[in-house]
Amino acid sequence: MISDMKNRKGPLCMLAASLCWSIGGLLMKYVPWDPMSINALRSLFAALVFIIYRKNVKVKLTRGNILAALCLTTTTTLFTFANKLTTAAAAILLQYTSPIFIILIQLVFYGKKPRISEAVAVVTTILGMLLFFAGNLESGDMLGNILGIASGLTLAGVFVCNKRQDVVPQQSLFIGFLISVAVGAPFVLSGGVTSEPIAWGSVLILGSVQVGLAYVFFSIGIKTTPALMACLITAMEPVLNPVWVALATGEIPGPHAIAGGGIIILSVVSYNVWMEKKNNATIRPNAGD
Repeated sequence: MISDMKNRKGPLCMLAASLCWSIGGLLMKYVPWDPMSINALRSLFAALVFIIYRKNVKVKLTRGNILAALCLTTTTTLFTFANKLTTAAAAILLQYTSPIFIILIQLVFYGKKPRISEAVAVVTTILGMLLFFAGNLESGDMLGNILGIASGLTLAGVFVCNKRQDVVPQQSLFIGFLISVAVGAPFVLSGGVTSEPIAWGSVLILGSVQVGLAYVFFSIGIKTTPALMACLITAMEPVLNPVWVALATGEIPGPHAIAGGGIIILSVVSYNVWMEKKNNATIRPNAGD
């Protein structure tokens, strides 16, 4: 029983992270600032959450920590720009091409070929997202779409890099937040923010919950969850994102969205159940040793 709970802790933490991430699309609607200012301030609040959680600010500047931090900073920056330049639906869908990039990164740099089950789960998840957004994707701005795809690549880097032996996820994420604050500070100081209470309240929640708390869960879950599995679980984010919008605005998803969301949920749950059964089958023969 204890072993089962340990095996499930990682995936459950990744699910919790995706729940936190999913409120971003709604809250960004209330922030009229430039992308760099938004990213800098929400990263500042996220860093404060990590300081409270970790109870210290000590980090080791290992190659892995720095690489993972740069991937995080680039991901949050690119995604914020993509949200401003193209439709929110396009930005989130294009970012979640990341499972494909994870397979490619692991194949090219680590020589790890994907299992058939992994390939099926990725393809099914991508098809579910395409169906989910069918009829809702506008052409948008080409640059925004390109940045959305680029954020998918760097998000894959976040998952893969945080599995390196020389990476402590809590440290790499904290470094990433500090880099985002430093890069975006000039935009904040040059007048990139305004005084609307709703904008500040939204950025506070974005930083403390949508980024800070989300990456606390991420830092715990990624330790014991394979990179591809973790990425597939967090594909719940684009499904949940419009749910919160619907609850706040009354905008009900259409039949394609409901069907696509169902496929994604079924794919993620089925893959995780299959992996758990496989792991249990591997452990049981040694139970009496």
